[in-house]
Amino acid sequence: MSEIKEVRYLTDNRDYPRRMELVISQGGNGDWYVSVVLEGETAVEGVRLCTSGGASSNAPGLTVAIADAC
Repeated sequence: MSEIKEVRYLTDNRDYPRRMELVISQGGNGDWYVSVVLEGETAVEGVRLCTSGGASSNAPGLTVAIADAC
């Protein structure tokens, strides 16, 4: 798999003055990082989804679904 720098999805509430974006990125360790930020802002904090153990064990299929979304 090639390394994903960052994928963004702007809310479907396009008529809102303050719009949010879903930001998914993959770290050098292969883990996924998911954040929600105001449109155009940098993702600083998020949820780490481990591809070995962690999310992969506790929520089977979640990291695969995130990878498929990217």
